[in-house]
Amino acid sequence: MSRTPIRILLWSASGVALVAWLALAWRALTGGVPADPVETAALDMAARFAHGRPPYAEAHGGVSLMPVLPLLTSWLQAFLDDGVWAPRLASLLSTLFTAAAVASIVRNETQSHTLGITAAALALTSQGLVTGTAAFARPEPLMLLLVVAGAHVVRWSPRWTSAVCAALVMAIACFTHPAALAFALAVLLHLAVHDRRRALTFGFALTALVAAGHVWSSRALGPWYNDAAWDAGLRALRFAPTALVHFTGGELLGTLGVFTLATVLSFALPVRPWRGAVGVWTWLAFAALVSGVLATQAGLPPAEAVRIAAPVAAIVGTVSAQRVTQHLSTWPGGTRLGGHAVVLTALALQFVTLLSGGLR
Repeated sequence: MSRTPIRILLWSASGVALVAWLALAWRALTGGVPADPVETAALDMAARFAHGRPPYAEAHGGVSLMPVLPLLTSWLQAFLDDGVWAPRLASLLSTLFTAAAVASIVRNETQSHTLGITAAALALTSQGLVTGTAAFARPEPLMLLLVVAGAHVVRWSPRWTSAVCAALVMAIACFTHPAALAFALAVLLHLAVHDRRRALTFGFALTALVAAGHVWSSRALGPWYNDAAWDAGLRALRFAPTALVHFTGGELLGTLGVFTLATVLSFALPVRPWRGAVGVWTWLAFAALVSGVLATQAGLPPAEAVRIAAPVAAIVGTVSAQRVTQHLSTWPGGTRLGGHAVVLTALALQFVTLLSGGLR
């Protein structure tokens, strides 16, 4: 199987995906997408931050919103106008930086620029083309950027100071969106399996930072903080079996089917995918699955819940696909080049499933 035509196809598709996503992002930034309750609450809270008033002075229509995105919005509004530019720009930049992080991580794990760029393009595609909107002012993109950054620090630095830095980043993520708690726990479990000394450091630092942040926020951000940041999200949870089936069957096995299959196949390898330093991405995949399921049970449409899982799936799925094909290429008659061509073909098919998911 020739790799050159597939590589050209993937680079071309990645370029088209980037342009298409930027077009959707520009439409959102210029006001072409109507505001939703989360964005309205973020803008109102940012105005309160800017004027020194308690951001949680009242409930925001039952919207669950942590303080980091509104605070960042208030900082951006010091340079921009008071419209939708600031919160949507924060989401846009967070998504772009997350895609760049995905490209860097996959490149480092696979030693392939093509796989890195393609994984990043697939992550971008999942954030825009699947739902038809991009750069909407929501906390999930910023949370995902912080989570991926924290896991990247844990992956590549064996020092105890890296565990503290990762705990700080993860703690900020927890005050961006509650789903970050699942990712922080996943990193802790990874370290407990891989490096117990750093696990103790990370666990202690994370607990201290989250507890201290919660106590300070409860006292400083107004009487409605606990309700808007935590209680509203918990009240929204309902057992919705139909949404659960649509998410697992339609999105994970359909829209993200290639990534999911590659990840599942990696569990048959002699070296278990959750072990070793690289295992942090598999642990993050577990957390992404849990977060996506909980999002659907809180009323988020399955296609929107994919936004939470897809960037991590792009990392884990691409790395897993290469590991599986490399293992198979060692069998009699197999070649490494042939295995790499299979990985490229699998990513091309993932483009097709993502785009078909957006057309449903």
